[in-house]
Amino acid sequence: MNHIDELLTTTRSARKTLDVTAPVDLDVIAECLRIGVQAPNGTNQQSWKWLLIDDPDIRGQLGELYRKAYLAMTGGNYVGDLFGDSDVGRVMTSTEWLVEHLAEVPAIVIPCFEPYLPRQDGDEQFHDATLYGSIFPAVWNFQLALRTRGYGSCITTLHLNRAQQVGELLGIPPTFVQGCLLPVAKLRVAATTAASRRPLSEVTARNTWNGPSL
Repeated sequence: MNHIDELLTTTRSARKTLDVTAPVDLDVIAECLRIGVQAPNGTNQQSWKWLLIDDPDIRGQLGELYRKAYLAMTGGNYVGDLFGDSDVGRVMTSTEWLVEHLAEVPAIVIPCFEPYLPRQDGDEQFHDATLYGSIFPAVWNFQLALRTRGYGSCITTLHLNRAQQVGELLGIPPTFVQGCLLPVAKLRVAATTAASRRPLSEVTARNTWNGPSL
């Protein structure tokens, strides 16, 4: 496996492995963002703005909105332990760790994107694919660049259940969509092996939905 393949197959969503006690270098994060925005985007409009939040007070307010958004989804309870030591349980307890510790993460990045195409009736799939297809390639570039420098992050969208309040807190114009939220910190430990994934025979088809798998 070459170094690029290793990077692509071992970059993980980092939550519990984030070192929230270690200071971050904003110049390093800026360098990773410069790499991120090299990604392809719709019609090369670059209709984005990347917010980096490192102010402790603002992080605290974001963390509280994030916590409220999560508890509103779960009926006010933490539910990770209900799933035991299963894949779902591990993901849920990791998610809940971030719910409790988001305010402590030294840097939070929120990529925002302004849709530039006029809307038409029935264009929901086209509109959404164009919108998020114009931001997530850059998000992934950013995450890969972070990984090569000993930093980690994860894509999370819980805060979007409080998108209006987050927008007001950060002064985001209403014409911009918040793509996701990325907690950024140095990694305490990084994955070194590829993730467990379903085989291609279960998730691919050739020519038609029911065609032969690859």
